[in-house]
Parts: sequence; structure tokens; C-alpha cells
Amino acid sequence: MMIKNAKIAWFFLLVLMIASSCNIQKRNYKAPIKEEGADYLLSQMKANQNHFETFSAKALASVTSNGKTNDIKLNIRIRKDSAIWVSISAGIGIEAARVLLTKDSVLFLNRLNKTFFVGNYHFINTMINAQVDFDIVQAILTGNDFTWYDYQELKATVVQDQYQLESAHRRKMKKYIRANDAVSQVIYQSLWLNPKSFKIEKLKIKEIKNDNKKIVAEYAHFKEIDSQVLPTQYKLSIFANEIIEIDATLIKVNLEKELSFPFNIPSKYTEIK
Repeated sequence: MMIKNAKIAWFFLLVLMIASSCNIQKRNYKAPIKEEGADYLLSQMKANQNHFETFSAKALASVTSNGKTNDIKLNIRIRKDSAIWVSISAGIGIEAARVLLTKDSVLFLNRLNKTFFVGNYHFINTMINAQVDFDIVQAILTGNDFTWYDYQELKATVVQDQYQLESAHRRKMKKYIRANDAVSQVIYQSLWLNPKSFKIEKLKIKEIKNDNKKIVAEYAHFKEIDSQVLPTQYKLSIFANEIIEIDATLIKVNLEKELSFPFNIPSKYTEIK
């Protein structure tokens, strides 16, 4: 009987030790926030972001929409703050579509039905029923924060084992607003940071006036690649009229590589108006 009671006592002691350890860890996490405020997290996040001029990756992905899941292959190329090029293949590797994004233009080629589109971000925003621009797309693909958006009303907290940084009224800075931008767009953004690396492990953006429209990106399996630490597993969820989920695993990533961004429209293709 004494042995059994001793085992129970040791068990509860172990539980108390684990709980105490977690509380100490949380207090340690909160210390810099209390001492230096939300600006501390912001500065650490910026200092630990990835810096490169070119980014390229190949990925295996599954896309779920309307209850259907399709497996695709992605070839992604980025020239920082300039161009994003994505080739989408399905089945045995035959290209199904190609996208080229610049700061103010969207080019889309659908090889399956031989159509193309040349225009602005209204095309993408209509497709996914959510507001995005070049900077948001670039940030989501690279696991970095938005570059051209300011911060308003920053709030920092500790959620489980992550730092959470929230900005209730984040908008594009005036000097970066272009003619076809949604000037009035204000987004609510939440970022979850790893407490050691300060890398973004999750981000959520939503429209201030519509809680049903939001984009959530989650990042995992961080690896050192060309002296940078990047996520190699992505989960992107778009909540609008319907839910679109994209799970992607990067199988090959290169930085600072000379890249081309080919985009030729065949003469027999029909333009999407």
C-alpha cells in the first residue's frame, strides 16, 4: 500500500514539476514584452527575416475546394519586390497553367482551355473573393512579413508556446499605393512567432469589416538553405464564399540563382475579359 501511495505521490510531483516548468517558461517569454513592449517582437521578427534577391522552389501540393482535392506540382520563382512566376502542373507533369505577377499587373495562362488574362489584381481577388496584392502574395510564399504596410495599434501576447503580434489597422503606406490598389483597404493581421527564432510560424489576415473573409498561412519544417532559415512546409487556407486549402511541401529551394520569367501567349489563345 505504501509503495502504491509513493508511486501516486511521485506521479503528482512530476505533473507539478512539468506545470511549474511551463509557467516559468511563459514568464520568461513575457519578460521582454513587459520590459520593451510589442516593438521588441517587431524588431526581432524583422531582424530574423529571410533576405534574398531571388527565390526559386519546386513543390508538391494538394488543393482542396468544394470537397474535391487535386494534387499538383508547382514551380515558383521570385525576384524580390519585382516579379512572381508560378508554373502549375498536374498529372504526368504537363503544364496546366502559368501565372506572372508584378507590382501592378497579373498575367494568367490556362493551357487546358487555351485562354489568357492580362490585367490587375482584381482578377485574383475575384477568383478567391479576398483582397491581396503583390506584397501579400510575396510574403505568404516566402514566410516573411509584408514589406509595404505600416503598423497600427500593435499588441503583443504569449499564446501557448508562441509570441502573438497583432495589428488591428494595418494599411499600405501612401508612398507605395499604386493607381489600381484598393486604397481604402485596411486589414487585421495576427502573427505567431517562434519564441527562439522569431520566425513566423502562422499568420492570419482578414478584412476589418468582414470576419468571414480571411487568409491563414501556417509554416513548418524550417531548414537552413544557403545561410537562410526557411519553412519547407506550408498550409494556406482561404476563407471566403468557399474554403480553399492548399498544403504544399517544398522539395527543392534555391536562393540568389539567376532566374528567367518566361511568359508567351500563343496566338490561338482566347483572352478572358
